[in-house]
Amino acid sequence: MKDIHASDIDIQKFAFDQQECQPEVIKHILSCEECNERVQSYLALSSFIKDQAEPTLDYNLSHLVLGQLPSTKEAETSYPYLINFIMLAIVSCLALVLFLFRGTIGYLLSSTQAYQNYFIISIIAFISTALVLDQFRAFYQKVNLLTP
Repeated sequence: MKDIHASDIDIQKFAFDQQECQPEVIKHILSCEECNERVQSYLALSSFIKDQAEPTLDYNLSHLVLGQLPSTKEAETSYPYLINFIMLAIVSCLALVLFLFRGTIGYLLSSTQAYQNYFIISIIAFISTALVLDQFRAFYQKVNLLTP
């Protein structure tokens, strides 16, 4: 009988996958009666667990869980429609102003330098507003894709 026995990990490896064991451990377990008994107890416990029947529930758990989940229809809002409407209104107003005052705007832009600067600044502000609204709309669509 040897004084140092194999560890539980080595015994489990020997019991369930001998290819993973080191040769010294295999020799020891085959020659040691106490370690061999522990291997047999692991194998008996494993076969007992495998022979147990699968547990079954007496009730349908899916109906209980699905009834408590929030509906995805409630989460829908009209943000995309609002953003599209605001962008359409801004473009329409700008087009209407340019159409109605095309002669006056042409005269103002050709006569003084200050009006040209104001016109350029207003165009930059319009484009920036449109880009911000478009980014918000795209972000909202991506968030809706992530929400179940």
